[in-house]
Amino acid sequence: MGFPRELLSIFECKNAKCPKGKAYIYLNDGLGLRLRVKPTSKSWTFRGKLDNKGIQLGFGLYPETSLAEARRLSEISRREIKLGVHPKDYFAGQKNENLEKSSNKFRFGVLFNDMVEYYLNDVDEKWSEAHTKRSRGIYKNYLEKSLKDKSLLILTDSDYLTVLKNIKAKPVKLVSGKVDLKKYPRTTTMILAKTLINLVYQFAREERRFKGENPIDLIRKNKVFKKGKVKSHGSIHEDDLGAYWSKVHQLPAVQDTVFMIIETLTALRISSLRNARWSWYHPTRMTLSVPAHWMKGKEDFVTPLPPYVIGLLDKLKKQNHASKDDYIFTNRFGKAYGLDRPNALVKKKAHMGFEYATAHGSRTILKMMCLRFSGMNNVVIETQLSHSYGTATERAYMGDYDWLKERTDLVKWLLKFLDSKKEVHEKVLNLGKKKTTAVI
Repeated sequence: MGFPRELLSIFECKNAKCPKGKAYIYLNDGLGLRLRVKPTSKSWTFRGKLDNKGIQLGFGLYPETSLAEARRLSEISRREIKLGVHPKDYFAGQKNENLEKSSNKFRFGVLFNDMVEYYLNDVDEKWSEAHTKRSRGIYKNYLEKSLKDKSLLILTDSDYLTVLKNIKAKPVKLVSGKVDLKKYPRTTTMILAKTLINLVYQFAREERRFKGENPIDLIRKNKVFKKGKVKSHGSIHEDDLGAYWSKVHQLPAVQDTVFMIIETLTALRISSLRNARWSWYHPTRMTLSVPAHWMKGKEDFVTPLPPYVIGLLDKLKKQNHASKDDYIFTNRFGKAYGLDRPNALVKKKAHMGFEYATAHGSRTILKMMCLRFSGMNNVVIETQLSHSYGTATERAYMGDYDWLKERTDLVKWLLKFLDSKKEVHEKVLNLGKKKTTAVI
């Protein structure tokens, strides 16, 4: 090489200083490796010759690049020069090879599947079957094609924004076949997909030691994720409450009647009530205890039941010869009550015929009727709806108080209120029948 070998020591590297009045000095380590010392920094340089032309490389700052590492890089450079290869080309190829290995480790598809398994098996609050199915469906329909084989190391906020926007621009048909974007705009699906991507990065950092940035942080507030005005589920009109409550009691199947009565009086969500088992039912305490797994808020919930409902449930249990592990409400195969059954009962003319309303709208019945006419505290009403209420400070003062006594009075009041509406409605119907008979 033609360069003398004057080995530096770690002590010399550490204590080297640039004399006043000079921009820099060089300390030779030999064989082309030098430490360039400036007033404010130190860095490694390498000089050599390839095809009789001088070349120079930088190996980074000292002490970030140690003396030993600089000598290793110098040795590699001399070896490549002997082979007729420019050291820069070698190091560039090595970097790409390392990046490819790292990319395999952080491929989106691999991380997504590992992340799902992690939330199914390795955390205290495990994903439910329904949540897992929905998450995998969103990945399969909207994320897999564009992201599966790409690495977190190269994906950008623009890449993710394009993928997420396509959920609205190019929607996959719903299971039901519905594709009307005005009615089903897919904004919620897009937000759920964004949450899944964010969870992948969280998992990669915590479980795979990923050190990169999370591009989702840069697009969280993008206007594309803004939801439109919240639309309430169609609720039975106040003037129709008497007719509704009367028709609930006239449904041919006992379990349909019991389901609709409990759903209306307790405002439990359909997904919670349809999965209820007899082991949740406590007739002596007059309650139904719903595990956190089946609650939207993922917290255990106890709803009071009025004596009238206790009698109906006892009758239904005896009729079905049910055990504690059986579903309270079943389909014809003995599985959980059909998800669409309550809406069909409310809407279809063959049942109750309130086409403008939904079964979920019964939550509005409890909220509005109790708020307007019962005189009860809104905290009691919101608790029965399993909503958070007040500020964090207010909730801290209330502690773990569950308002069960007050909520028991609430559902009793609602039952009495609806019975009165039903009584008026049926009196009007009977009066109409008498008038018709008199005319004949």
